[in-house]
Amino acid sequence: MGTNSTTTRGKQVEQTNKVERNWQKDMPAYKRLRKEGLQPKRIDGSAEVEKKAEHKWQVETGIGIK
Repeated sequence: MGTNSTTTRGKQVEQTNKVERNWQKDMPAYKRLRKEGLQPKRIDGSAEVEKKAEHKWQVETGIGIK
């Protein structure tokens, strides 16, 4: 087994772990937004959208959230 194969796999695991850590914040935020009758564009980033959106259309389009 070459060293590149373990390095690539390590990076994939690291990326997967990062995504799962973000879901710890995003899933509850997504559920709260849905409970309010809003439809975020996606689950990923929902915590940021919840925090920064000032209008319903920003939640549903993701526009103006950065």
